[in-house]
Amino acid sequence: MEGTITRVVPERGFGFITGDDGQEFFVHRSALQATDFEELAEGVRVDFHAAHEAPGDQPGERPRAVGVRLPGHGMAPSTPVPMPEEAP
Repeated sequence: MEGTITRVVPERGFGFITGDDGQEFFVHRSALQATDFEELAEGVRVDFHAAHEAPGDQPGERPRAVGVRLPGHGMAPSTPVPMPEEAP
């Protein structure tokens, strides 16, 4: 998925992403991949995956964003890695 950082709370290490579909996601600094928390700011575009009912979530909470990265900074965790073809 893709979205935009809409709010960052640096002293608490979390923020929120609004997906391109309009849904809001909670993001914790531990969910970043190949991206430093300090790189996140309002308006920054990110790639991420949605985790619904992650461990520790309470009923009714926003879904979490995981595997969050800036576009072009590494591969998302569920992106298949192409394998080289074997020579006959």
